Amino acid sequence: MAAAKKIIITCASTGASMTPSMSPYLPITPQQIAEQSIEGVKAGAAIVHLHARSPVDGRPSNVTADWDAFISPIKASCDAIINMSASLGATAESRLEAVLALRPEIATVIVGSMNYGNFKKAREQGFSEADVAGFKHQWEKDSFGPGSYDVVTSNSFKTIDAMIAMLTDAGIAMEFEIYDVGHLTVLEHHLNRRKVGGKIIVQFLTGILGGITSDIDHLLHLKNTAERMFGDQLVLFTHGTGMRNIRTATFGGMMGTHIRIGQEDNLFDRPGKPFKSNAEQVAKIKHIFDELNIDTATPAEARAMLGIPAK
Repeated sequence: MAAAKKIIITCASTGASMTPSMSPYLPITPQQIAEQSIEGVKAGAAIVHLHARSPVDGRPSNVTADWDAFISPIKASCDAIINMSASLGATAESRLEAVLALRPEIATVIVGSMNYGNFKKAREQGFSEADVAGFKHQWEKDSFGPGSYDVVTSNSFKTIDAMIAMLTDAGIAMEFEIYDVGHLTVLEHHLNRRKVGGKIIVQFLTGILGGITSDIDHLLHLKNTAERMFGDQLVLFTHGTGMRNIRTATFGGMMGTHIRIGQEDNLFDRPGKPFKSNAEQVAKIKHIFDELNIDTATPAEARAMLGIPAK
């Protein structure tokens, strides 16, 4: 994989783990998600990576109507590439139900299982166990409280294979989410069995307890390993978790990979100072790249890089 001539910025607008009690600026209603995603694109993002939430209390949702309530306005208002997370559900079919109904240009496939230390995310955002106990909604307390120590994200070989087959048949591009270097070997196994035409889009999710950290030597090792495995087919994205996210994105840009930032991965610029929007995060990384003479891609340019048909 040659270093990217222009860097694609993905804006991960809301996610499934950060919660309303953590920041008043986290978008959770369809209108908020749509507005913040559109503003993020105006600030320089080419892709919006999305999760659905219940408009009632902000909990993660995979109800197609909840998805469509913000995806349709985003499509109508900007030319961003839509990337739908397919991470919620026990089976490939349940994870892809909304994706197959709404047909985004990209859907995510998580490659590999791991202990997912969500409680660490709360600490990194500056919230103690006492703070979590005082969160408004019970699902928030469950997400970061004692029960989170029991959580294992399950992505079996059967589920991964089925999702690749279903998305290939549907003609929807896949972003393979990698949490650790061993997940690259899992991906290689699947792609040796079921060839994927076009680009192999890989997203490094680093800094989550249970996966690899966001240290530069680890990022370089991930990059070198992925390039060795997938060669010119590879299109690589890097992002971190917590308040190191902007720094990790900067590392990614300097390494020549594409990057992801947004309220899904981090809510605070520094301790006690929340980002007020996704656009604020996009503008910050865009400013850093401008200062480093690193050019960023438009949605049209990103489609060409990813092998996605022009809109």
